[in-house]
Amino acid sequence: MREDAFEEGTLTARMLRIAIPLTLSAAVRYGVDLSNAYWVGKLGVVALSIVTALGTFMSLSKMFAGLTSAGTSAVVGRMVGESRRREALRVAYKASAVAPLLGAAAGLLALGVSGVALDALGFQGAARSEARMYLGVLLAGLPFSFGLMALSGALVGLGRPKASVKASVASLIVGFTLTPLLLRGFGAGVWGAGVAQALGDACGYVVGLRALSEGATEPAMPWRKRVAKLRELWPVIRIGLPLTIDAVIHASVWFALIAFLSRYGAAYVAAQGAEERLTQILNLPTEGIAPATATLVGFMLGKGRRSEALKVVWLALSLVGVVAIGGIALLRLVPGPVVGWLCNDPSFVHVGVEVLTIAAVGLAFLGGRDVMEASFGGIGNAIPPVIVGVGVAALRFPLAYVVAVKLGKGGLGVAWAVNVSLVIQTLVLVTVFLSRFGQTEGQKLEIIAPSIAPPARGAAK
Repeated sequence: MREDAFEEGTLTARMLRIAIPLTLSAAVRYGVDLSNAYWVGKLGVVALSIVTALGTFMSLSKMFAGLTSAGTSAVVGRMVGESRRREALRVAYKASAVAPLLGAAAGLLALGVSGVALDALGFQGAARSEARMYLGVLLAGLPFSFGLMALSGALVGLGRPKASVKASVASLIVGFTLTPLLLRGFGAGVWGAGVAQALGDACGYVVGLRALSEGATEPAMPWRKRVAKLRELWPVIRIGLPLTIDAVIHASVWFALIAFLSRYGAAYVAAQGAEERLTQILNLPTEGIAPATATLVGFMLGKGRRSEALKVVWLALSLVGVVAIGGIALLRLVPGPVVGWLCNDPSFVHVGVEVLTIAAVGLAFLGGRDVMEASFGGIGNAIPPVIVGVGVAALRFPLAYVVAVKLGKGGLGVAWAVNVSLVIQTLVLVTVFLSRFGQTEGQKLEIIAPSIAPPARGAAK
């Protein structure tokens, strides 16, 4: 029986049919990241700081993947809702084929500025050599990472989130197995973790491609056609471009913050990286709820059910609010054991506890921000989140400087800046959404219909 997450049921049931598999998929992805951090942490705080610092640079590089992945689930889901499954499948094939090419271009661009990045992060001597090798391996695997992200959006939009989990599980098995084998068994340095991650992404991409073809009711599209007539991807790019610009700006600011943080020592850089990974784990259900929101909003609008689309948003906000309660409790009550599990260096543990305590403030709003950004993407209007996001990004560095230098908080200034600005961003997004789209059922929503040409009269659905 073909998987179809859009089949009849309550709104909550539909949401969970999409969100749960995606959450499991994200758990696999973050599980690999956390496993890498755990094993690299055994090499010492300097090694962990390399992974953390270059993780921000890689995040900046990966943000360009949003061009082919950020809008895929909403566009494909909208087409499925309009009974245009064949066209939806064409978009899915093209997005998953173009994404690796985009990843290769982003990798070459990142390689060209890698020396500047290493200088900005303050790596010298042996640490610089280790960081250069690690970064080179990750950039080589960037095409597969881009492809895997695009495939995930495509499969979700087609109503087949479980298929995306298969790809992520394949990535997990490879990454989870190779990381300790290379680092502990063969004595590889930090670069061994990069090899495990790159090979895991490659395996996941291949499995995802196979899942996409297996779920089709007609022969797979030839590869030469997947990279032809790319104007068909315009609806995806129309949503993805502003979100990508927003993401790149945020990632650039984040990289600048880590470069600023490096002046306070490796312990602060490593602690900030540990906080990022741990909050990702604690916010894990949102990784399923947010894309499910975008997909269902697009699907409901495709069916002409505007009031149902708004109900999807409120349901999603309620769910992430419940999720946040447990994470906040963990960060406030037992931060010490959590930090010590990654690395037992006393300086790292001391700083890490303070950073996690501050992070509890932002965690209360993190899921809400992700859901609201997905909601705007679902209705095809990604401009408001971009405007708000750029404003928040512009605020972060000055705020970090004021807290760190003027208020004397030192390396903790970055943590305070990130979390306070996150609260502001979420509240503004909710306010804008309510003021523009949430007043009445009859209020016209700005949707993506103008960017998606309707099927020709008499054409096959």
